[in-house]
Amino acid sequence: MDKKRKGLYLIGGLIAAVMLATISWMVLETGIEISSKADFCGTCHSMEPMVASYKASTHGGNNPRGIMSACTDCHVSHENVYTHFIGKAKSGTHDIWVTVFTDEMNNDWQALREKREDYVYDSGCLTCHRNLENATQDTKEHDNYFAGLIDAQCVTCHEEVGHSNLNRYLLETKYRTER
Repeated sequence: MDKKRKGLYLIGGLIAAVMLATISWMVLETGIEISSKADFCGTCHSMEPMVASYKASTHGGNNPRGIMSACTDCHVSHENVYTHFIGKAKSGTHDIWVTVFTDEMNNDWQALREKREDYVYDSGCLTCHRNLENATQDTKEHDNYFAGLIDAQCVTCHEEVGHSNLNRYLLETKYRTER
């Protein structure tokens, strides 16, 4: 094979590799974006009360500007890209497992709410609320939080953040399905 032909194959191969990488990245990014929103999460019957209470909350778009957080903004760590991606994969796999292989209507959602610190991440809060430390310097609790003097997370004190009246929605769903 002559040099010119080898060069064309090499250039063609590089172009194909770049196109494949670009298309793969676009598909992956689109999948991550779609599977991060409440409409996707709400496809599981067990998530209906959480989606309804989310949509009623400030974070779910019930605010003057209609700005919405994605589910993964709060429920996946934002410490770095790796922990975000791995956390999303673990969470998604767990949710699929629970939906397919268990009777999710038997979940004790109230007990799970008591463990909210396990699946709501401060790194998500602080990603959106970057100026929170400066904006809350007049509040002693926030001063202690940012100084590391208390062992608490944002949801320790802000119990219903992201899900207004979640208890009401959980009870409505429970009694609707028991009939």
